[in-house]
Amino acid sequence: MNATKGMNVEEVRRMSAQLRDAAEEITRIEQELTTGLEEVDWTGPDADRFRGQWSGEMVPALQQIMNAVNDLGDSADRNAAEQDATSSN
Repeated sequence: MNATKGMNVEEVRRMSAQLRDAAEEITRIEQELTTGLEEVDWTGPDADRFRGQWSGEMVPALQQIMNAVNDLGDSADRNAAEQDATSSN
């Protein structure tokens, strides 16, 4: 049985770029929703509670996801670079 170790470096780099694009899209969506929420004509305790939940819980959660996805893209890039270095020896 033949076991293969390593990776297709180009595919991993492509995946890394997709992860970074996804992180940027998460940021864009968060900003768009934040702007939209600021522009909504809505006042009162329910509006305050909703906006507080958005800014206090949802925005930080989205930022954590964005950072994790971006970090995963960085990790994929590092792994591809390591594979390149190993393969060229």
